[in-house]
Amino acid sequence: MFDIGGPLIGIAGVVIGIALNEYLRRGRRSEEYSSVIFEKRLGSYEKLLELINQGSKLATEAIESPDLTTEERHDLVSSAVTSIAEFVDSYTLYINEELGANCVALFMGTEDIHDAAEPQKAELLKTYYEMRAETLRMIREDSGVAQIEKLFHTINRPKITSPVIERIRELRAERARRK
Repeated sequence: MFDIGGPLIGIAGVVIGIALNEYLRRGRRSEEYSSVIFEKRLGSYEKLLELINQGSKLATEAIESPDLTTEERHDLVSSAVTSIAEFVDSYTLYINEELGANCVALFMGTEDIHDAAEPQKAELLKTYYEMRAETLRMIREDSGVAQIEKLFHTINRPKITSPVIERIRELRAERARRK
């Protein structure tokens, strides 16, 4: 019996070793791929954020400029919407589909704000700014930046404060209470 037990234990050890090695190798491979994918996603979201900032400038010009015609306002906003739509379509592998659709829709209708009657204009502006802020928040969350910032904050525990920062925090708290 002992003559058979030693080789059986050896064979079982080899089989377990092979299985364990395969398991660890697959884990390493997924880690390697996930870091590459994370970098590409982050790069995609950085570019998307850049396009949104450019679109915001164009939307602001369309909203505020008294010298533009209705058609010129429409062309300005359309150029922002088109560039974001083309980008989102090109990077569908890395950008969340629903978030991409939200980014495309972000500037739609901003060309009409300039000509709106005053009570409606204020409401349209408020809606646009809220949608823009929410879009930026979603980009930070989906890109992973928000989670990494929380991790850094947990590790570093920085004391970031100033009168300006305190006022910003007060305004955020007031806005949160109103919602």
